[in-house]
Amino acid sequence: MSVPAEDQTPARATRVAKSRARIRRERLSAVAILLLVIGVPVIVFGFGPSILRWYDDGHRIEVVCNVQSAEANISSSRSAKGAGGSESQVTFHTDCGNLLYLNGVDRSNMKRIAAAVKAGEDYRFQVGAGSYNLRSGLKIVKVAPTIYKYAEVSK
Repeated sequence: MSVPAEDQTPARATRVAKSRARIRRERLSAVAILLLVIGVPVIVFGFGPSILRWYDDGHRIEVVCNVQSAEANISSSRSAKGAGGSESQVTFHTDCGNLLYLNGVDRSNMKRIAAAVKAGEDYRFQVGAGSYNLRSGLKIVKVAPTIYKYAEVSK
């Protein structure tokens, strides 16, 4: 007993249409997963520092922190091929976390700037709002908020 061909066609067409819809859905899911796994980290780690620096330049806040110490040091970056650079800085160790002062700091004056800071005193710092508010997370990747200006708080 055979079924006429015209009776088989609608059921088969429905199955094919469903499988095409399913294939489309699976492809869209795969693309979404790739974007999440590859795209988001590239954006965060590739463009994130530049975006944060740009945001901080336009959104500065003032905070008062107690300074435990200030240390003159040189940060360096190095790629796998050995290329990189170095930058003089003064690291302020405070009750607000570590803060970096780079503005006008060079090898000839970094020790003098650090020595002029009085340990145990309160200082008013102008920092970028983005990096300051994200400082606990940035500490994991060893990034500290940058100081734009600072001054000792008069008593």
